Amino acid sequence: MQQERVEEKVKAFLKKYNLYRKTFVVGFSGGYDSACTLDVLSKLDIKLIAAHYNHGWRVEADEEEERCREFCNTRGIEFCSERAPKDLKKTETAAREARYEFFERVLKKYNADGIFTAHNSDDNAETVIYRIIKGTGIAGLKGIQPVRGNIYRPIIDCSRAEIEEYCKTRGIIPNIDSSNFDIKYKRNFIRHEIIPKMEEINAELKSAVNKLSELARLDDEIIGEYIGIASEKAIEENRIIIPEFLKLSNSVKQKIIYLLLSKHLEEYDFKRVKECLDFILENCEQKEEKKKSLTTGVWLVVNNRECSVHREETQNRREVTITGSGEYDFAPYKLIIEETAVKPDKFPDDNSGTAYVDLSNINFPLTLRHGKSSDIIKPFGMSGRMVLKKYLSGRNIAAHRRKSIPVLACGDEILWVPQIGLSSSIAVKNKPTHLLKFTEN
Repeated sequence: MQQERVEEKVKAFLKKYNLYRKTFVVGFSGGYDSACTLDVLSKLDIKLIAAHYNHGWRVEADEEEERCREFCNTRGIEFCSERAPKDLKKTETAAREARYEFFERVLKKYNADGIFTAHNSDDNAETVIYRIIKGTGIAGLKGIQPVRGNIYRPIIDCSRAEIEEYCKTRGIIPNIDSSNFDIKYKRNFIRHEIIPKMEEINAELKSAVNKLSELARLDDEIIGEYIGIASEKAIEENRIIIPEFLKLSNSVKQKIIYLLLSKHLEEYDFKRVKECLDFILENCEQKEEKKKSLTTGVWLVVNNRECSVHREETQNRREVTITGSGEYDFAPYKLIIEETAVKPDKFPDDNSGTAYVDLSNINFPLTLRHGKSSDIIKPFGMSGRMVLKKYLSGRNIAAHRRKSIPVLACGDEILWVPQIGLSSSIAVKNKPTHLLKFTEN
């Protein structure tokens, strides 16, 4: 039965990405896809917050919101909704951006681990075709990624037919968005006009396109490995190191930019890559940061040291209380604290993400959070205190990155800035008491 097929695919997805026993925001319009997603997840070991964004563009919008609320009430799911401002532009792009900004706000409010959206395999096929029409490379042919940052797509391997059959079997009556049939929207035009014509040539078109998408992912991984080797010194985490970047061939430069944009944007074509490369080359000798808008709240930032993409609205502001030895999640990072009395032959470099420290004079609890304007630090190897902002500036940390860098703090005193530097307050004088490790989850 289709119900079991959909459920097994969702369970396999959660297991693959280790998502059980966590908290997630689910984008919930009440349509077939999101109703199916929410219904399946409601039966599994996972905490859910349904997030409904009411654009208010159709007369039935308020009724649909109430049906969504009732759907959640009958399943014991937390429901959160918001109505779009009246001046929101009635475009696909504006609607998507406003919706995702709302999801991020809900994520922060509930301190959730991520966001689930209800994209399916038909959506992926339509996206690939759209990108082909717009002009794309191999990375664009990958389509909708199962995971992008903190966004997960648990029904990405399910077809629209499977999802609709699941809803019928479960007696779910979905909201039907009349705008989904309006072909003035590009994706609707592809769905209702272009794909049916292409299926006259190949009845298994969607399956073939999704196979192309899968092959593109494999090829892009291979290319990514070789690009990584060729540009090892030019990329550091999610930053482009300008002096090393300028030494590379034009083709490799463009590929690096393509990879950088793919981590932050849904749509990125060759034209956008070329514009970004030109912007970097025009401003790569500037000491002061120059910014180029990529989309709402997302900027390409460049100076003579580095280039990166800065997402202003999505900085994580939560705090994690550190009570002693153990593992602490601070998505997308993890802090591990281990007791040790063994002094290493050689202490790790500041940028290694590992530090031997002496916490014997430090009172727990500590806090793992992002920096604040009131923070101070006693830099290792220096006398006196320094404002954190000035300390990071002296370490050549770009201004737009300073507020998003994780810190280990005791009140307003910074004890450790992972991968950047240590405070003399916890520096080892005789022997360490603890080993700190800061890694990506």
